[in-house]
Amino acid sequence: MDSILKIENLTIGFGGIKALSKVSFQVEKGSIYSIIGPNGAGKTTIFNCISGIYPPDSGKIFYKGEEITYLKPYQVAKKGIARTFQNIELFSHMSTMDNLMLGRHLHMKTGVWRGATFIYKGSKAAKEEVKHRGKVEEIIDFLELQVARNQFVVNLPYGTRKLVELGRALALEPELILLDEPSAGMNMEEKGDLMFSIQDIRDDLGITVILVEHDMNLIMDVSDRILALNYGVKIAEGIPEEIQKHPEVLKA
Repeated sequence: MDSILKIENLTIGFGGIKALSKVSFQVEKGSIYSIIGPNGAGKTTIFNCISGIYPPDSGKIFYKGEEITYLKPYQVAKKGIARTFQNIELFSHMSTMDNLMLGRHLHMKTGVWRGATFIYKGSKAAKEEVKHRGKVEEIIDFLELQVARNQFVVNLPYGTRKLVELGRALALEPELILLDEPSAGMNMEEKGDLMFSIQDIRDDLGITVILVEHDMNLIMDVSDRILALNYGVKIAEGIPEEIQKHPEVLKA
């Protein structure tokens, strides 16, 4: 199977502290690949480098064989990489539907705001909005967000907001999605539903998933392969059964 993402010797420091030191790994297309480690291990920093938020000091990032190391975030998104964040980044006083529509902006020829304020039904903007709303409705059904469709995000339970953010990332129609602690703040039932959603994203939508998560039960249940970090250094990589028994992982 082909790799969709390849990281070579990724290194970055902040104020003299190495956040990542020569980290290398590759992610197979169609897999669920997880990154684990204690707080400060460099997990989110990897996501920030991949998505163009942080330019690394050295090393290379390849997506589908093309180097993307120093692309801007909007350029990375256009390539087909979407992400969620540890802290929810939604428009609280907009509805679930409108937040998901914002995720369609890269696919809109008329622009997201123009499409939202069309004047007459026969306009190009109106027709385009109908098409994109149809796509968003599919995501709402996929994540079972029907009840939240027209509610302001600020009024939704925390776990539901996390699903809305996931939905907005899916609205980009990515080939690779980076999920940064998606289960944070969720109860056990919500985590169980999330586990199935992550598997469905891979199995039904054909999207490769890279997951940063502290819930080890979730990690072990959904992952094909796992990378373990400690203090910005790769200490182990393998299938879940190998990582569970790895002495360096147990020590960390």
